[in-house]
Amino acid sequence: MEKIRAAQITCTIYNSVVDRALAVLEEIGLKAYHTQPSRATVLRRREGLWGIGAGLVIEEEPATRLTFHVSVESAEDALQALISVCGLQVPGRGSAVYDEVEIAVESGWEAPQIAPFSGANKIPLRDDLSSIVCTVQQDHGNHIARSSLDLGVPMPQVTTGEGTGLRDKLGLIRVTVPAAKEIVHVTVSDQESEEIFAALVTAGGINEIGAGFIYDSPGTRGIINNMVVHGQQHSASMEQLIAAVDEMKGSADWRRRVLSEETQGYRYLNDLVCMILVCNEGHASDLVIAAMAAGAGGATISKKSYVSFDGQVGAISPARETTELIVGQGAVENIHDALRDVGLYGDEISGFIALKKVGVACTHLGSSRD
Repeated sequence: MEKIRAAQITCTIYNSVVDRALAVLEEIGLKAYHTQPSRATVLRRREGLWGIGAGLVIEEEPATRLTFHVSVESAEDALQALISVCGLQVPGRGSAVYDEVEIAVESGWEAPQIAPFSGANKIPLRDDLSSIVCTVQQDHGNHIARSSLDLGVPMPQVTTGEGTGLRDKLGLIRVTVPAAKEIVHVTVSDQESEEIFAALVTAGGINEIGAGFIYDSPGTRGIINNMVVHGQQHSASMEQLIAAVDEMKGSADWRRRVLSEETQGYRYLNDLVCMILVCNEGHASDLVIAAMAAGAGGATISKKSYVSFDGQVGAISPARETTELIVGQGAVENIHDALRDVGLYGDEISGFIALKKVGVACTHLGSSRD
């Protein structure tokens, strides 16, 4: 498979500022993007009546995930435009990050000519981030989100999808594994990723059969939403205090948690790649079946919308589906060939493939201990 380097940008913002973000992306030269609804989660401090019922409760707000690709050289210009227009440097506004990926040349992607935004504030970007994606059964997403927030992870995002793969292999047991899934997306510092990853495995019981799947992807760059708790009463928020200590210490190493004996025993999968697959709606299930026959495991299929700024109608449908196949590095070529053989790149499917790094992954492996 011939590939080309690119940057996959993900911008997660509240619905109230989506129009602002899209306007600046069109202004700097982006041609098209995918959009997906999500839930932004934070903790809100509830006072209660005379202290009764006071405490922290999880709060949700509708948000949008914008995804698009640019050249690696243009990634920072695109991020700076989004950060400046949407005020993402302010805690609670949203996040904009990018991961380096390799796009299959046969996908037909061409890098747009991105122009620097004249109003950019040149906010320093973080280059010490990792993305963690955790897929669990429907109605379990908020539990993972709350666990993340309790660990100090800012504003987890929850999206939805439909699982396939494991259920098809379970026979009669499949009736106890619902198809509806929730996917929790968090971005954390590299220094904390190992501890947070293990803690989320514990919180979701991910090592148990049918519970879910989690993976981490290092090398993320950008700016993340640092809002954890709404209703902060102090003059300086917890996020500001943490940022100040990070600056004094020169890194976030002081925040590292000691792994408990319980989490140290988990068995992780290594030497993996994330194959990001996007296609016209109605074809993802058949593509996943073909990928599984070539060596892929299960996958969760989500809905996306495709929008072209020029409004031209081509083979790419406005209604799209996407899935992430976490596969062994040695299986990529066979899986890609199998997908191509069933018409991935034809006009009917209009498929797209990108490869992203995976650090580790965890799911049920028969036994959760070494």
